[in-house]
Amino acid sequence: MRPRSHAQGSPAEEPAADGAGPRFDYGSIPLGHYDRVLREGNGIRRLWHLSKFERVLDYLPRRAGQSLLDVGCFAGSFLSMAEPERFSRQLGVDILPAQIDYANAHHGTPARRFRYVPSVADLGEIDERFDCVTVIEVIEHLTPGEIRALLGHAARLLVPGGRLVLTTPNYASTWPILERILNRVGDVNYEEQHITRFTYFDLERKLTAIHPALPADFRLDLKTTTHLVTPFLAGLSFPLAHRLSRLVPHGLWKFPFGNLILSGFARR
Repeated sequence: MRPRSHAQGSPAEEPAADGAGPRFDYGSIPLGHYDRVLREGNGIRRLWHLSKFERVLDYLPRRAGQSLLDVGCFAGSFLSMAEPERFSRQLGVDILPAQIDYANAHHGTPARRFRYVPSVADLGEIDERFDCVTVIEVIEHLTPGEIRALLGHAARLLVPGGRLVLTTPNYASTWPILERILNRVGDVNYEEQHITRFTYFDLERKLTAIHPALPADFRLDLKTTTHLVTPFLAGLSFPLAHRLSRLVPHGLWKFPFGNLILSGFARR
């Protein structure tokens, strides 16, 4: 759930909540952009997204008939990888109506639907409950106030014992260097988007400072990092890099300097 967008492509001129300054115009990102990157992009970018989604699915419980909410689904790429037998009810939400239309057209099924919500606050209009909630590379786009609202809604939407997964760039890794490179040569500027930054070492402390109810609502079940070197090996051999990315299970990987943080929480 990125912050409220200017979905018609107009400049993002209104100030952000919490005094963060003007917001990035997420409506300027091309339709289905990251979905095409996942399926047709160069090897490094493809493996970056594929490995991220695989790691999230690895963490979630493996049983049939679960329900799954993906917050900030963009064009629906992650849910397109969620097996319908395992997740028989799937909902993706995002603030970009055109991307939601794309997701429904390309990945919608009777078990998988996508819904436009104008802002984080509008998650309050969802009256379903879920076994799992995923928030994949979203919180870095939000102000502290928006993160607080998001975590509160996640606690309400999850059944007792349900799982919340957060992924976010690790600013105690090589990510800041990668971000500067991408901002120079890439087609999306992340410096304008990433407004709340976390490291492997301060994630729980910062989240609790933002949302003091976090320890009462959730138990930290997993904290690890991913994307240390394998995505970059995909430039040489995608199949080999992909196999290497699957070698070490997430629960056994304790290195704190991977480029992405993956944290799993159980609803109390």
